[in-house]
Amino acid sequence: MSPEERILAVFEKKPKDRIPWNIRHECWYFTNKAKGTLKPVYAEMGLSDVCKELGASWRCYSGYYVENAFKVRFDGEVDVKVRRDGREVTTIIETPKGALRTVSLRDRLGLSSRRIEYPVKSLEDFKPLEYMLERVKVEFDREAYMRLRNMVKGNGIVSYFFPRTPLQALFINYMGITRTIKFLFRHREKVEGLMEYIEAHNDKFYEAVAQTPIKILNLGENIDSRITSPKLFMRYCLPRYQERSSYLHKRGKFLHIHVDGHAKPLLPILKETGLDGVEALTPKPAGDFTLENLKKHLGDEMIILDGIPYTLFLKSVRIEALERFVRKITSMFPENLVLGISDELPPPADESRVRRVSEILEEEV
Repeated sequence: MSPEERILAVFEKKPKDRIPWNIRHECWYFTNKAKGTLKPVYAEMGLSDVCKELGASWRCYSGYYVENAFKVRFDGEVDVKVRRDGREVTTIIETPKGALRTVSLRDRLGLSSRRIEYPVKSLEDFKPLEYMLERVKVEFDREAYMRLRNMVKGNGIVSYFFPRTPLQALFINYMGITRTIKFLFRHREKVEGLMEYIEAHNDKFYEAVAQTPIKILNLGENIDSRITSPKLFMRYCLPRYQERSSYLHKRGKFLHIHVDGHAKPLLPILKETGLDGVEALTPKPAGDFTLENLKKHLGDEMIILDGIPYTLFLKSVRIEALERFVRKITSMFPENLVLGISDELPPPADESRVRRVSEILEEEV
């Protein structure tokens, strides 16, 4: 079987010849390339070829370090201006209802950034955000998708991150964690009204992707139970996941969610989401739960994407720890596992360990 066929077989609950080994290595690749620390053998390779050389397959997300197969534009009076000043990037979005200002700080290599000023700072900022969200248009670019398919070369899958569901979008994109929580306490009805605008905006992406050849989709999110408590999860996330799972399942799609922080209090709830699987769940020592916890609550029903803590790929950790973990997780989840790194290969990793995982999987066939 090809890596792509192997991954689809897990989601379709069909027989496969071995457990898929499917990684995200873009940050490792581009960070080391920018720093001049990428080994010469990899420097001229494409991302898919690097994976193949390491014995793994590539989970290629449209728009993540590669071009996006979904084009977004505004149908209305929305003017976006971007100003760069050293590492700071200021984005001003002007609408008839007001302006939104966002400031991001890029890392020294220019490969990633973090928000240091969120666009929504007051209730007045709800109006321009709602105006902007209403006027978003989404189109699928089939030619861009085919270029991504050609990049992957069958050694993995092309997938897609959706815009985050409303609570996570407020946390990460629009308001920040502290302001979102404060506003939920002080202005709950208004915040929940804004969430409906975000959900209607997201509908446009769901409708667009439903018509595409992409089979396996990711809701994104970046859930961490220290921020998204079980109470918040049950109230604001669970109903959204159930609705979206139902909608996309009817259109022949598989759906999973990205939970990459502490998650032990959420494990008993995950099967209620209707999702097919969970990506990036990170066991101890990086996370707060064990494989036994995972088995108890997800069993053989939900698909686990990844599972190996990223720390086990660091040179400071004995390779025997990685070997023991791989043998344990594959023996515990032989049917519902797409093995990967929770959640990415870190830039200081010993990349030869990726090959070692591949060797262990071959030994077990």
